[in-house]
Amino acid sequence: MVTRFSRERARLTLLLLRACSQQRAWFVPALCHAPRFADWPHFRHRGSGISSIATSYSAASSFRSFISDLLTISSTGYMIVGPLRRLCNKVTRIFLAMKPQVVFVLGGPGAGKGTQCAKIVENYSYTHLSAGDLLRAERSRVGSESGQLIERYIKEGKIVPVEITINLLRMAMEETIKKDQNMFRFLIDGFPRNQDNLQGWDRVMEGKADVKFVLFFDCSNDVCIDRCLERGKSSGRTDDNKESLEKRIQTYLQSTRPVVEQYEKQGKVRTIDASRAVNEVFADVKLIFDREG
Repeated sequence: MVTRFSRERARLTLLLLRACSQQRAWFVPALCHAPRFADWPHFRHRGSGISSIATSYSAASSFRSFISDLLTISSTGYMIVGPLRRLCNKVTRIFLAMKPQVVFVLGGPGAGKGTQCAKIVENYSYTHLSAGDLLRAERSRVGSESGQLIERYIKEGKIVPVEITINLLRMAMEETIKKDQNMFRFLIDGFPRNQDNLQGWDRVMEGKADVKFVLFFDCSNDVCIDRCLERGKSSGRTDDNKESLEKRIQTYLQSTRPVVEQYEKQGKVRTIDASRAVNEVFADVKLIFDREG
């Protein structure tokens, strides 16, 4: 059966092919640390125009290569410029729609991850999945063996085994896409928290989801603790107390920050100063999502 989604995908492919017979699209490095175009053997370099290192396609003759690179380009640090930019972006979203597109949201406890994720959801087509919220929901589910294990780990300020967290995230993404195929972009906050999380994600989700970038909310420990203590007055969360917070901060510094540093080496971290007021922080967040989608 041909679905509305597959018809739209086919229509946009034909539209792109027709447009490319008369116009050009160019790929240029979006970041200074992006891979060199020389690493892409079928790219033809322009000697004039946009840049001496920009790549052009007269896509009627290289359409297959163009589509292949178009589907990969967003994860390799390049951006599309030229007459076909808007159309190419739309086609990319259609082709990748069935594979979850993920933004990891990281930061210390109280850095404002949940607050900012809510504002992103209001303004962009993202679904917010909080690893912490999913774990707490499972913990409160009557008769859940995983819930009992989660309860013990959270009270001790430790990280829950990766298999439990990834399974909850995977099921949540699958359920969301099953309800609406257009909702394929996800904000996952509070994950990955350590190397075990990251390795588990790579092992289980390789080829099943694409990590677009990491949104990192940088905030001092003192500000984070003060915010959590204030939140604890009304949140009802058992881990919003000084003793648990000190353990969580140490876990974050020892385990999560190295993950952020690893993604920084890949050029995938977008850092935000989260010590400011909510609207000031979101102004910077909005700049990132307007640019990267």
